[in-house]
Amino acid sequence: MNSRPIHVLLIEDNPGDIRLVRELLGETRYGQFPLTQVGRLDAGIRCLNEATIDVILLDLSLPDSQGVETLIRMHAAARGIPIVLMTGLEDEELGLHLIQAGAQDYLIKGQTSAPLLSRALRYAVGRKRLEEELREQTRFLQSVLNSMADGVVMADETGTFRVWNPAAEHILGSGPAKRTVGQWSDDFTICLPDRVTAYPPEAIPLARAIQGESVTGATLFLKRRSQGDDLWLDVSARPLRDEMGLVKGGVIVFRDITESRRTDEALRDSEDRFRAIMDNSPALIFLKDLEGRYLQANRQFETVSHLTQKDLVGKTDDEIFPPAQATAFRENDRKVLEADAPMRFEESAVHDDGTHTSIVVKFPLRNAEGRCYALCGIATDITDKQRAEEARQQLAKDRLLLLESTGEGIYGIDRQGRCTFINSSASRILGYPPDALLGLDMHEQIHHSSRDGALYPRTRCHIHETLADGQGRKVDDEVYWRRDGTSFPVEYSSFPVVEQGLVTGAVVVFLDNTDRKRAEQQLTASHDQLRKLTARLESVREEERILIAREIHDELGQALTGVKLELSLLRDQLADMAPALQNRLESISGLVDATIQSVRRIATDLRPIVLDQLGLIPAIEWQTSEFQSRTAIQCRLDIYLRSAPLSQTASTAMFRIFQEILTNVVRHAKASLVKITLQEQAGGLVLEVQDNGRGITESEQADPQSLGLVGMRERALLLGGNITFIGNAESGTIVRVRIPLEQPPQG
Repeated sequence: MNSRPIHVLLIEDNPGDIRLVRELLGETRYGQFPLTQVGRLDAGIRCLNEATIDVILLDLSLPDSQGVETLIRMHAAARGIPIVLMTGLEDEELGLHLIQAGAQDYLIKGQTSAPLLSRALRYAVGRKRLEEELREQTRFLQSVLNSMADGVVMADETGTFRVWNPAAEHILGSGPAKRTVGQWSDDFTICLPDRVTAYPPEAIPLARAIQGESVTGATLFLKRRSQGDDLWLDVSARPLRDEMGLVKGGVIVFRDITESRRTDEALRDSEDRFRAIMDNSPALIFLKDLEGRYLQANRQFETVSHLTQKDLVGKTDDEIFPPAQATAFRENDRKVLEADAPMRFEESAVHDDGTHTSIVVKFPLRNAEGRCYALCGIATDITDKQRAEEARQQLAKDRLLLLESTGEGIYGIDRQGRCTFINSSASRILGYPPDALLGLDMHEQIHHSSRDGALYPRTRCHIHETLADGQGRKVDDEVYWRRDGTSFPVEYSSFPVVEQGLVTGAVVVFLDNTDRKRAEQQLTASHDQLRKLTARLESVREEERILIAREIHDELGQALTGVKLELSLLRDQLADMAPALQNRLESISGLVDATIQSVRRIATDLRPIVLDQLGLIPAIEWQTSEFQSRTAIQCRLDIYLRSAPLSQTASTAMFRIFQEILTNVVRHAKASLVKITLQEQAGGLVLEVQDNGRGITESEQADPQSLGLVGMRERALLLGGNITFIGNAESGTIVRVRIPLEQPPQG
């Protein structure tokens, strides 16, 4: 082949290997390979600056460097020159490690032929050249992507992001980090254009592209989960395919259309608001052109005239109303247009129930150039004014009846706190005659503080806050004072009275909580009694366990040991017995041994002797070891204190909690590893057990039927401590128990 020579730097100190390489390169018919040879790594590094080198043939075992370190040093000094390794070890795992460390290829000494050597050298140089070309193309592509105003994101077929240009990061506010397509919405909730319905994960354009679909012009609404503006995106997506047509990923191109959407929405909102105001206004609203033809009218106008918008538009007053009425309307319109200013008229019109009189405001409408192009009229029917006044009076009577019919105390105050009204229930509860509090400062009358046997008006309460900011308040625990100087607990709500946008006062609704407070105190006392009873039951239970364990161990254990000794004596006395009888005795002896072990295990389960004799820490170490050997679940125990200065009761409770936690791991967690930590923190003893199982769910924690969890919580509460459960489907369950080292006195 007529190709340019490939200059080879051989770094090898073995004369035989040097001679072999020279012979192999001399035998090849696949090009010229001028060879420079040195015997040390440092000399090879110097050669890189003194000669033109295309490829390095490197031995890993040199006088001044050995192993992978040789490759690392040469790779750092080679500045991009490809490296082919020669090694005497036929180890594929080592070869893969060397390739990952920077080698282009590696050859096995003694298995290398001339064609193989020349091909490895040529391919190394070729691959390096292709890598440079690829990097140049990548830099060019990155430059193009960096200059684009549209966001571009590319993911491979696994959904892992590979390309993310600055515009995408600018639009979305963050880069891809180590996320996948399925995690793309961690910062956003991706919604359909209705801004409410979540986008189905499989329908997200990039996910569809990875499945081989093309998407054009999709609109996505991105609702931020944290602070920041929401986004509208116009998105197109295409699958990425290799030369065989197989999908290798997907790419999306998107642009931020938030501003244009906001502009469109603002325009639509403005039109909708205008139409809504017109259609929901009780007044008659209409627009006419300069010739008096109707351009638009609201729903109230349609109702009164019995004309639809379609029938009304384009007609004049003469075509709709009686002649005299139409003439009056037209004359008033003329006055407004001539004056080119708003004017107010009183006009009459015939409705279904007779003649109605309205106050009509008419004014010219101007275009952007300031020229009048139409006339607008707003007619307010004043015929119903008296009816409305009568209705308001009736409503006031109804409200008064409602105030008097409720059992809750209700009163109103102005901005200075003076009583404006009070119902009979409030007067009765506070002990005042009806209307005796009207005009008085309610704060001074019923809000007091007691100091040194005297009552003092409090300077401020939540009702003042309602008057200040116009926000309602609900207070569950407050004290009011009666006229006779006695106090009583109340809960109350304060509501602002707003007139013309200003807070003019407040309405307060209160309820005497004396009975509820008494019931709460009784319930609290009952809970305390139940907790003390639970503590006593646990104490009795542990005492019974100790007694039963001692009886089983001492009585039954000794009896079984005696049976074992008798069997041994019997076997010795009948040494010449038949083999069958001998085997029978051996079987009975084995059963006795197993029974003895069961007795010991049952006694230990009832009350581990190590807990009574050595304390909590050795008991936890023993229980951990026993649990690991029994279940084959790996346990890692870390104890960061030498002793646990707890009472016998507290140590027993903590040990029983630990046993229940391990029991739950076996029953529910499906774990293979349990990490146990025992340490002292801020005056408390903290036990933490973490498994790598399926993780406890919130519903399981809240299940009242989970008696094991309830029991653990109760044991911790009895010690003045607490227990928390943290469950995660990926990282398992963490149970953290904390009890104070200084225990409260037991009731």
